[in-house]
Amino acid sequence: MKKPYIFFVLTFLTLLSCSDHKSSLMNKVDNVKPADFSLYDINGNLINFQQLKGSYLLVNFWATWCKPCVNEIPSLNNLHKKLSINNNFQVIAINIGQDKTVVEKFLNDVPKIDFMILLDENMDLTEWSVQAIPTTFLVNNKGQVVYSVEGEKQWDSPEFISFINSEIKK
Repeated sequence: MKKPYIFFVLTFLTLLSCSDHKSSLMNKVDNVKPADFSLYDINGNLINFQQLKGSYLLVNFWATWCKPCVNEIPSLNNLHKKLSINNNFQVIAINIGQDKTVVEKFLNDVPKIDFMILLDENMDLTEWSVQAIPTTFLVNNKGQVVYSVEGEKQWDSPEFISFINSEIKK
């Protein structure tokens, strides 16, 4: 009777030790690559990534039809308000695959968004390797993508604020 129990416990501990425990809120990007884009914002201004270099960027890929994306907007807005005070951090949301008029209508129906909204109507930013939305990247002040994460997050949580602040202070 003891042998099966010991076997079960050892098997469980072995499987547990092999599981992927993530200690970070975002996944470190193995091959750090430079970020780049040249897109129009919601007001029709062409925004080139080089204009933003020198700041840490939280780049969020989203769509208006994506419920988890829409759910994230208030916390992204709060994060932007809290961390953009120092002028070395910005939240940028890149809407993918939707016409400007669709995005404008959506923005008119939600509370004011304080961060930059860019449009990738033709989904040209394939080098970002977005497989699902929402997908979010942290870009360092040298313009390199250093972290990524998929799925809905509570961006204004103390854990995320602390994580991002620790990256900025490196």
